[in-house]
Amino acid sequence: MKSGKALQAQILICGLGGQGVLFMTRLINEAAVLMGEDVISSETHGMAMRGGSVVSYIRIGNFKAPLIRAGQADVILSLAEQELALYTHLLKDSCQIYVNMPRGKKFNSINATRIAEGLGTPVITNLVLLGFAAAHEEFPVDYSLLKKVLKNISPPQVLDLNTRALEEGFKAARGPAADFS
Repeated sequence: MKSGKALQAQILICGLGGQGVLFMTRLINEAAVLMGEDVISSETHGMAMRGGSVVSYIRIGNFKAPLIRAGQADVILSLAEQELALYTHLLKDSCQIYVNMPRGKKFNSINATRIAEGLGTPVITNLVLLGFAAAHEEFPVDYSLLKKVLKNISPPQVLDLNTRALEEGFKAARGPAADFS
């Protein structure tokens, strides 16, 4: 746990089918459990197999239902820039916004797709973005726990690649050469 007190966080993850929204959700959920926190989540993925919108809601703390109400999300991780606009009504004014954007620095943004492609496949864009977010002090889930969970749930044949993706996102947020172009 980052703060030493009970955590309350409402996290929204959005993207398109095939971008790994559900894998990110599982990583965060399991890391929160390792932190000793209650966690509840839900996802919507109607046309996901055809590249449609996918969104998951994660509520860490003493919550009774998984959905996040308008104006209540503390954090959003958006794997597709266009998906961010669909969910702004759910964000608090002080919401932490982490977004994969191909150009420009807006919000806490990174060109996670380009970094993932540099590692060999765009499939790991989700892990680059998650590592980037976890490098920020205010992100509610600890990077080392995310890395531990990733080691436990990644298929062995892609564990090294997945770990490198998480690490590269983390380094991009910490280093002077962050990739925003």
